Amino acid sequence: MTDMKPSSASYRRFVSQTALLATLLAIALLVVISSHASNLPQKAFGQARRAIVISLDGLDARYLNQRDQYGLKIPTLRRLMSEGTTARGVVSVYPSLTYPAHTTIVTGVPPARHGIFANDLFEPPDGPRTGGAHWFARDIKADTLWDAAARKGLSTGLVSWPVAGGAGDFNVPEIWKPGGSSLETRAAIAANARPQGLVEEVERRDAELYRQVTKDESDDMRTRFAEYIIREKRPQLMLIHLFDLDHCEHDYGPFTPEAFAMLEKVDGYVGRILAAAERAGTLGETAVFIVSDHGFRAISKQIQPGVILAHAGLLKTREEKDAQGRVRAVVTEWRALPYVTGGSCAIILRDPHDRDALTRALFAFKDLAGQEQSNPSEKGRGLLRIIGAKEVAALGGNTRAAFMLEAAEGYSFGGNYTGEIVTPSRQRGTHGYLPQTPDYHASFIAAGAGIAPRETINIINMTDIGPIIARALGLTLRDAEKGSGQ
Repeated sequence: MTDMKPSSASYRRFVSQTALLATLLAIALLVVISSHASNLPQKAFGQARRAIVISLDGLDARYLNQRDQYGLKIPTLRRLMSEGTTARGVVSVYPSLTYPAHTTIVTGVPPARHGIFANDLFEPPDGPRTGGAHWFARDIKADTLWDAAARKGLSTGLVSWPVAGGAGDFNVPEIWKPGGSSLETRAAIAANARPQGLVEEVERRDAELYRQVTKDESDDMRTRFAEYIIREKRPQLMLIHLFDLDHCEHDYGPFTPEAFAMLEKVDGYVGRILAAAERAGTLGETAVFIVSDHGFRAISKQIQPGVILAHAGLLKTREEKDAQGRVRAVVTEWRALPYVTGGSCAIILRDPHDRDALTRALFAFKDLAGQEQSNPSEKGRGLLRIIGAKEVAALGGNTRAAFMLEAAEGYSFGGNYTGEIVTPSRQRGTHGYLPQTPDYHASFIAAGAGIAPRETINIINMTDIGPIIARALGLTLRDAEKGSGQ
């Protein structure tokens, strides 16, 4: 393995330039973020007796803003937009991933404050490795909507809401058995449901519950759980996460015929959820919120930061065979590790005070940050950008990151430790990028009880959404950002 030792002069010059650039970028980002703080008209959001929050994972704002251009058959979303208040877009969090974003939606604070920096757990190779994700609400370090609801005596239902295991009164959690079968995942969901026996209760009442579940689609099942809880349990706050659209966009890319078809199918699920509230006699007193977590970008290649760190002598690997007999590289020693989050990647130091490791890591990515792409329109732009710790802090991002990497358009990051630095991507789309990326906004619609009709508002911050929902129910999110919707 190559041990790349930068010359002291070139290193000092590089680090000095990087530090200055990071400071300037941090200041610029604070200006951009604060510019959205006053865009929220309080008159658009009143109070209601109930709220239903439906998250459509991966619903880039362009699907809504350009619905006619795309010819989308989404009657439910169109009706909610015409009857309620719609934002032109939502600035997500950094990294713009499902679990950090959904946690911000229910807390009103960025990842630096709620503590969820990715979907998967960061599990160093020399510690316990479960292959798990942030499934449980106990991982959240801030006040949540379900906490606020409980203080006021309001009941809460949740279906597949990220980072919410163990929360609420009626909860079918998002959890799976790492490396396990679909039956093992169903067992894990049932074992962690609230109250115990809820999943089995729905199974007895709905013979079609799992009929439409495939390896690519499961929103019909989630919709059926939501319909049952709304109809039979009548919670005053209902949180639902549908994510077939996101899965489809990863496989086929955003704004493709496959993605359009999936969104049209998901629109039908939203209609069914609202119909369940109507049958329960509660829709007329319910504020309905349609939210999403991030935008989406098309990709074709992956950058492998683990390979770069290995070349720099910052980690060592050995080859092992997995249960299927496939050879893979396993990290045996490390001073720096990549924590991949789609279109971004945190570089984590084993010792946060290891200045030499930071030096080597920064220098290792210098050439790739300056390398030209083959696309003439992108001449002079690097395959990645280094995001310094000050800029990450300004974004409310990962507090443990020594720095982060931002992939160029058409690229994301992968998890290899050996082989080529740039490889083809099996996925056709992804997210995780800087939330200020152009044409990369999440979505927000509010309609129903207490919501102003036929309103369009400017781009808002994701930290605004939780306080808006709390205000609709007369709740207070104790940790929410000041100046938001509360």
